[in-house]
Amino acid sequence: MQDEPNYQITFTLTRWDYAAVARALTRRPLHRSIVTMVLWLLSVCCLLVLFTDLYNPLIMINAVAESNCRLWLPACLLVVAFFSLATHWLAWGASFLYYRQIASADASITISLDDDAIRVRSEVADSTIPWTSVKRIIWEKDYLMFPISKRESFILPIRSFENQKHLRTLFVMRKKKYRRDRSTPGDVEQ
Repeated sequence: MQDEPNYQITFTLTRWDYAAVARALTRRPLHRSIVTMVLWLLSVCCLLVLFTDLYNPLIMINAVAESNCRLWLPACLLVVAFFSLATHWLAWGASFLYYRQIASADASITISLDDDAIRVRSEVADSTIPWTSVKRIIWEKDYLMFPISKRESFILPIRSFENQKHLRTLFVMRKKKYRRDRSTPGDVEQ
């Protein structure tokens, strides 16, 4: 017989919930975004060298300023910077367009959390995922998330908890268990 869940919440998945998951799963650390942007800018410089046969950056900037492409090149560089630094916001915006295509759009979802697994029930499907499948724990302003891959996550909207005390207790309990499960046999938990 299955143990009673430690926590159980029921909520309706909204497009805002789905967008929050998309943004959280695609967000990268700032240093990775900066490295990506630098690599893109180096690629643009290499293309300019290829097409202009100019290797001196100052002469290249002068040549670009005097040519017809002086307006579109800075625009391209801004687009490169935007795509490098704001990919999570682009995913957030695209998720609103994609929301109606997912099976669980506007579905009522019940998530039960116990010591062994996460159990999810909805009109669409029922599933049980062991805690060892959870890659990390994300606490945002309005959500608690348990990502299980780069594209999938369990989301627990804070609005669905009875009070903040239950939410805080759940977060602390799961974080401790997560660290204990991820530590190597010789490690000591702090």
